[in-house]
Amino acid sequence: MATGVSEPWCTDPLTERPWPAREPWWRIDIRSEARLSDVKHVWEAARHRDLVVLARAARLDPAGPWLDRLACLLRSWCEQSPPEQGVNWYSSLELALRAIAWNQILVLAGERLPRDVVTAMERLLLASARHLMVELPYTLSSMRNNHLLGDALGLIVLSRMFPTERRATWWARTGEKMFAAQQRRHFAPDGRMIEDSLSYHRFVLEMLIVRVMLGGAPADVQRDLHAASLHLARLGVFDGDVPQYGDWDEGRVLASSGDPLDVAGSVALGLMLCGERVPPRWYADFDELAWYAPVPPEETAPGAAAPITYTRPEATTSGGIARVERGPWRVWFKVDSGPSHGHADLTSVWIKHGGTWLIADPGTGAYNGPLEIRNGLRTSAAHPVRRPDGRDQLVPHRAFRWLNTGRGYLGPPLVLPDRTIVFGWHDAYARGQRPVRVGRAVVVATDYVAIVEFADPPGTAKCWSLTIPLHPDVTVENNTLIAGESTLELFGLDGHTAVRGRKTPFAGWHSRTYGHWEPATWITAESRADTAVWGLGTVPGSLTEPTALDGLRFEVNWDSAGACLVVTHIASGEVHHVRAPQ
Repeated sequence: MATGVSEPWCTDPLTERPWPAREPWWRIDIRSEARLSDVKHVWEAARHRDLVVLARAARLDPAGPWLDRLACLLRSWCEQSPPEQGVNWYSSLELALRAIAWNQILVLAGERLPRDVVTAMERLLLASARHLMVELPYTLSSMRNNHLLGDALGLIVLSRMFPTERRATWWARTGEKMFAAQQRRHFAPDGRMIEDSLSYHRFVLEMLIVRVMLGGAPADVQRDLHAASLHLARLGVFDGDVPQYGDWDEGRVLASSGDPLDVAGSVALGLMLCGERVPPRWYADFDELAWYAPVPPEETAPGAAAPITYTRPEATTSGGIARVERGPWRVWFKVDSGPSHGHADLTSVWIKHGGTWLIADPGTGAYNGPLEIRNGLRTSAAHPVRRPDGRDQLVPHRAFRWLNTGRGYLGPPLVLPDRTIVFGWHDAYARGQRPVRVGRAVVVATDYVAIVEFADPPGTAKCWSLTIPLHPDVTVENNTLIAGESTLELFGLDGHTAVRGRKTPFAGWHSRTYGHWEPATWITAESRADTAVWGLGTVPGSLTEPTALDGLRFEVNWDSAGACLVVTHIASGEVHHVRAPQ
């Protein structure tokens, strides 16, 4: 985009109009309906990760045009962005991320950059440190999430860049204390984070990576980095794209020339920094390894350990999400949620068949646009979940918050010779005058994927609503899904309807990445039954009973401590139990 290249750094790429350039940042309106635009776009340009890539080019090709272009862009930035003036000084996190990028630029090309440019950069970096310290009360009171971690990391980086500066020790001590305190709140032992989002998981994982690369990191930083990396590895990031659950905005700390939708490179680097020996070919596949990791050891070196492999079991669970592979199917079942950047998607089921997305997360759209679009993609009506009497799992409040919470509970996978079953339930509707707990079992066989729905207590809801958001490349005709040349039957959703690209009310859309959305088919269905079965593919026999499927009977025993799925083989009487405790 033109921002910073052929237009000033304050230019909004959506409207092609400038944000106030010489106005104190605290006087600029970025929140109200009267704001110029979505500030996210100009902030993303000002993080300067693309300038890190330009510095790499200058390092690799000293005789090329890269250094002059880099110097020109940095000089224009310094001239146009005096301390505390303009929208790019509004957010402390943006200053911290820019400091991390500039640190890399100075290491890669600082000795060859014009002296006036380096001096101007150093002046603004010191001003950034002062800003971060002055804004600490707001950060500590209002930003107990990735912002606090990022601001703390920025102070640590700046203290390393200017070790002789009078206040450097103070910056380092403050940053380390903030980072450690938020880290204790942020991470769970299983690798999940408080931010219920694939994008923000990568974002914070990269903060841990930077802290480890700086050296002297406490042992628990590497511990959490390892767990967070393994969590995404278990979800299948090395096998292709995974569901884009929660808020997605391509936010990064590291610089990469690769696909911004691919999170695997960050995971590979995280594993490598924690002592895992990754396959040597990954250094060619992932910018993150090529630029940030030490040189890989020779495969034939005496005593060299074999590279780690990621051959996952047929079914695995991690951080409240189950992943099942059987035959042509790859299925994710997300049961739990988190307090930050998540969507109202408890018990969502996302499905690939033969590597092609069928049921997909609808994405994010944008944070700062019209609320009907923001909420239209993050509430339960946009996700493959059941809703009693049209209620939403979480009630939205402004652009990022919810008025209530919900928790989900996932049991271990039940792997049978001819199918795999996962079960979970949530309490998001256990409030108000008609509280109800909602359960769901997902059955994956070679020929079908089936979802069995449950509710406790029965009879609470007069009507259950269900939305099934399809990938934009998938359409539906009657009871047949069409994906390219492949077709699959849809069962158990009699009388369903479909909507695609409807503006009012907003429905039938898919957002592949931040700021973009396109028409996609959403199937909607309603039922009065508390227990129901629906799915994709071909199920042997008939679906005459709501609790029976392909020779198995399903029921759930509910109690105050949780729920237990009871699976009975009708012919033999064999019984299996899947417990999902609260």
